[in-house]
Amino acid sequence: MKTGAVIGAVLVGGTSAALAQEADGPPPILFTNVDVFDGFGPDLIEDANVLVEGNVITQVSTDPIEVEGAFEVDGTGKTMTPGFIDMHQHVMLNMPEGTGSFIARWDEAASGAFAQHHLNQNMLMKGITTIRDIAGDPLDVAKAIDMGLLPGPRIYSSGGAIGQTGGHSDWAARNYPARLLEENQDVGQATQMTWVVDGVDDVTRAARFNFRRGAAFLKVMGGGGVASEFDPLEILGLAEDEAARANEIAKDNGTYVAVHAYFDESYDRHLRLGTRSFEHGFLISEDMVKRMVARYNESQDIVWSFQCYMSVNSFGSYETMPDFFTHEQKLKGVAAGEGVRRMSKWMNEYGMFIVGGSDMFSPGLVEKIKEDIVCPTSVGYTPAQALKHYTGNAGIVLKWSGPKDPYPTYNLGQIAPDSYADILIWDGNPLEDINLILDESKLQLVMKDGRAYKNTMVDTDSIMYRPAVREPGIYP
Repeated sequence: MKTGAVIGAVLVGGTSAALAQEADGPPPILFTNVDVFDGFGPDLIEDANVLVEGNVITQVSTDPIEVEGAFEVDGTGKTMTPGFIDMHQHVMLNMPEGTGSFIARWDEAASGAFAQHHLNQNMLMKGITTIRDIAGDPLDVAKAIDMGLLPGPRIYSSGGAIGQTGGHSDWAARNYPARLLEENQDVGQATQMTWVVDGVDDVTRAARFNFRRGAAFLKVMGGGGVASEFDPLEILGLAEDEAARANEIAKDNGTYVAVHAYFDESYDRHLRLGTRSFEHGFLISEDMVKRMVARYNESQDIVWSFQCYMSVNSFGSYETMPDFFTHEQKLKGVAAGEGVRRMSKWMNEYGMFIVGGSDMFSPGLVEKIKEDIVCPTSVGYTPAQALKHYTGNAGIVLKWSGPKDPYPTYNLGQIAPDSYADILIWDGNPLEDINLILDESKLQLVMKDGRAYKNTMVDTDSIMYRPAVREPGIYP
């Protein structure tokens, strides 16, 4: 048995034999005797064997797998899960004071620096191997990651969010000159992080520009937001014809629209218009939940995206809201926090199709993204359901991008044949104690695309040992 050779040969050298094999491509990697959460099932597949060839999982079996020349990794007593997928991220907005500081205090260079730090240290190295970035433009960062020039998770990006003047995507200061806003010259729009639109033609240009940049889907603002200054939660966002155009363009490109909204009126509009991914919604009614579940059961073409930690914990009280929020923003957050427990309970009871997305950005939150994975168990969901939101279900939704899918070859979020080899190995069973995923010492292997980025399955003096290195003194 050659434990750990996987786990480092392509990163840190290894033996001369391993290097010789590397010359002809990486050898197969065979995980043996490991308990597997496949991304869907409520129970583990016990004592399984999993074969990785290149960047893809090719076999999962409880019978022995014989492969000549494979590196074997003994998984006895360990649990394997798919890499986690955060379906609601804003990686370019990680400045200390949120979106407002992006306009007033930090430029796009700083935005990229913050993004790269967190993409590596607080996402990839903690087991988040894919993100859906759902407002912002990390597309060139994603390109560098895909080229192997920077470490980080896979990125599915919406490009800049699309919303109306005074809506949730309008981040410019209150006294910003109207002429510059109209010419898209405020910092948020000039860097393609957000789009402020008025009218169908504006929506058309913003949507098509996002796709030109490489967006995998569109994000639109269907109602007010907590983190924005001008918009009460109750307002409607894009007008009906504007929202219809966004959906039309998304469908023309073989992909879909995700909508930010909180109330029935916004959800109703977008349900009628063909929007597929419904974010937040913490103040919708039980009747609306039933309508969404009925629609999903009929067509399986919509999803609810649950931002549990932010709504249940951060928005749990006025005192727990982010310090940089204004009084009015904190009141909006408290209102959302009051609604989320009842509507998330309805979503669970009626059987809605759900993904998890943290919406946790800026220092103090982004380091704790995995709290969002655990959070649903505090409002009635099982550990298996919570993990499924961040793995199997998320992988299904990512494939809704169709021809705009930046990673089209294999499946994501699954431990199954024809799935990308995005693999985590845990010292323990998160289906029994999901809180163990918060203990980084329990995460012994992080593999993305068949390549290991963390490996503590071997002794610390082994050449194959690879901890998740943190920079001292930064974001303790």
